Amino acid sequence: MRRLTAITIILLFSLFLSGCNKKAVDSNSQTENNTQNNRLLINALERSKRPFVVMIPNSSNKYLTLYLDKIVSDINSISLDIEYLSGTSLKGGRVTPSFPIDLPHAQAFLLGSCSSGGKCSFDKDLISGTIKSRLDFNDGQGHVLKSDYVFVEGQVSTPDSKVTYSPKNSKQTGQILIDTQGYPGQISAETVFNPIAITAVGSTKIQGTLKIKADGATKGLIYDGEAYQSLEIKNIDGQVEISLNHQPWHKNVEVVRDDLKGTTESVDLYLLGPIILTK
Repeated sequence: MRRLTAITIILLFSLFLSGCNKKAVDSNSQTENNTQNNRLLINALERSKRPFVVMIPNSSNKYLTLYLDKIVSDINSISLDIEYLSGTSLKGGRVTPSFPIDLPHAQAFLLGSCSSGGKCSFDKDLISGTIKSRLDFNDGQGHVLKSDYVFVEGQVSTPDSKVTYSPKNSKQTGQILIDTQGYPGQISAETVFNPIAITAVGSTKIQGTLKIKADGATKGLIYDGEAYQSLEIKNIDGQVEISLNHQPWHKNVEVVRDDLKGTTESVDLYLLGPIILTK
């Protein structure tokens, strides 16, 4: 992975994007205070109650599609701080969908910025990113979930090196390896690692090898867009190895293009997974 040498933060605004005032979170801390001095729990929410959050690439390379599903009924608001590394510059913005929210929710997240006159510039050399989801529950408790995603360009690993994806095509692009925070539907077995997905610009089979450092995993499941199917895994010295040769599932959604002055566009989304490891 390339190292960050200079940081420029540019806040992007979309139809659902709110005013920003970002709040820093210490990655080594388990809690943080909000303005009412309530405690926010970091990555402590049980996985069955977490939203399913993915970023899906677009063939234009001008935007990502944020796809959000499974928000439990006792959540009354959600905001997502999205950042990505473009070369040596860290960029991003905040997405705050309006409640009540229709699910699944999808919207364009520009990989760049547009001036008030409508002139847009788009970022290149995309490397990796993070998503920080702030969830507020009806009982007053707040939760923050933090996850990573990586733009695929040949073999890639997550920032913590716990997940490595080696595509069959060593020059593979047009895919994103992502921790989806939560997962669609319900799973009765106990999960032992965060759900992992690979999103893509098209319907071509996703082929390669996925390696996950996950102790205690004995079974694998993969979501096919409707239900979970068994997934063959190999567990060697605490590392799970999965051979991928799967067709991604498909979803058609409408997104708003801020770079096209708010024009609505029909977009086909392609996702493999999430992949779930259980005991």
